[in-house]
Amino acid sequence: MSIFQDARNGSLNKSNLDRYLSSNPNILTQQEPTSGLTPLAIAVVGGLPEEVELLLKRGAKPDGLSRNGETPLLLAAWKTTNERPRIIQLLLSKIRAGDPSIDATISAAENNTPLMYAIKNKDLESIRLLRTARASLTIKNDEGFNAKEVAEYLDDKAVLRALNPDNEKAGLAKLAAVVLSFLLYIVAWVNAALGGVIRRVFGLNPALDQNTDQSVNGPARPSKEEFVKNVDKFVKDNPVLERFFKDKKDFIQDLAQKAADFKEDTEGGDEDDLQKMIKVTLHQQVIYCDDSTSMKREDRWENQKKLIKRITKITTQILPDKEGVALYFINRDIGNASNLTSDKIAEIMDPMPWQPGGNTEIGTYLRSRILEPLVYSKIRSKALERPLLISVITDGMPEPEDKSELVKAIIECGNALQAADYPRESVKFMIGQIGSATASTKFLDSLRNNTEIASVVFVTSDRLDTKFANLHRNSRELDRWLIETLFSPLKEADTKKTQ
Repeated sequence: MSIFQDARNGSLNKSNLDRYLSSNPNILTQQEPTSGLTPLAIAVVGGLPEEVELLLKRGAKPDGLSRNGETPLLLAAWKTTNERPRIIQLLLSKIRAGDPSIDATISAAENNTPLMYAIKNKDLESIRLLRTARASLTIKNDEGFNAKEVAEYLDDKAVLRALNPDNEKAGLAKLAAVVLSFLLYIVAWVNAALGGVIRRVFGLNPALDQNTDQSVNGPARPSKEEFVKNVDKFVKDNPVLERFFKDKKDFIQDLAQKAADFKEDTEGGDEDDLQKMIKVTLHQQVIYCDDSTSMKREDRWENQKKLIKRITKITTQILPDKEGVALYFINRDIGNASNLTSDKIAEIMDPMPWQPGGNTEIGTYLRSRILEPLVYSKIRSKALERPLLISVITDGMPEPEDKSELVKAIIECGNALQAADYPRESVKFMIGQIGSATASTKFLDSLRNNTEIASVVFVTSDRLDTKFANLHRNSRELDRWLIETLFSPLKEADTKKTQ
């Protein structure tokens, strides 16, 4: 076995790397006889971020050339298909912003720069990373196009925005605020139109923004049909709102239609039906966090703390007064944690240190810490007030428990709900990875592909710490994800009702 084979197989670790270096201190600059790639280049092309990080820490040069003159960064953007943004992030962390190696290319690549390949792949995260490192927009490839022109040819607005991450950051922060404000306006309009019924039923009592109401409806008090038409026109004339919900056509319009249906139900229907309809739109947010020993790596613990606070900030903006989120950890018990405001979450999380010695018994403690008090005890007394969305954040493979325990716990929860005459969908799970552990990725893939839990589980496709690495990614991805997650059950319930 050679260092090149270990790097290719994903079996290069600290102990065997130390052994290779002790026998040949220059081995990190050597090229494999067959491929001409350095050990770092092989790990990059293989999409193995843990090996890339290890090699960089042990002295591999981030701009070290392989036989044909390729830099690791060029290979990452050009050849890597797995974990590309993470690998580019690792390489750029060792390269000074504006360094010429960031744009280095070769004739075999038709002189396309790493940024050009990121653009062609429509890899927004990598585009932002490279532009933040001052990758050139003016260098031309063999066809005579620069990176900006390559992006313009694709005619993809998201790609073009990613070329200017500072402007995108400001625009997306504004975007999230505008959308939240407008959704709150719709809730407020419903409350006003129903004479305060939403306040009476569920405690929501947002103030109706008269300026927004004037912009949407004009001076007249609209009927339900007119209100829906007015919202539809307002959204279509507002590029900010259109952009935010571009992947869910007519999302806000559908929400407005439901608002109009609420009025009809109140005038001619059963108020209990209205109460159930409102409750199903508002999940109780439960955040279930990993505090195992491995969370010390890659700054995972601090990234998770930021993520928790962001989730809380977004999800509590439209909750009734005195309603908050639940916060639990795999190993530690923080006491009364079932209803915490955004300020209380910050008060708990800011001083909380990482501590060693914890395992990753996700399924075991999901049952005892969350499902028993928040679900099972409630359904036994027929007191489950509203659906739950449990966001599970983890960096590793369950241990020492069997890896099937989490799936078993989720299936058991669905069975218990169904036995108590509640829909299985009353408790849903959002599961995401933090950190780059290969074992964790494989475990989450197994959950994503498990048909037994597919109706109640959504596994994020991207690593959460990559998504939340900086504010503009938080604003763009997290806010959007949280808002859509909070309101999606409303649309699903409506679809089922009309079928």
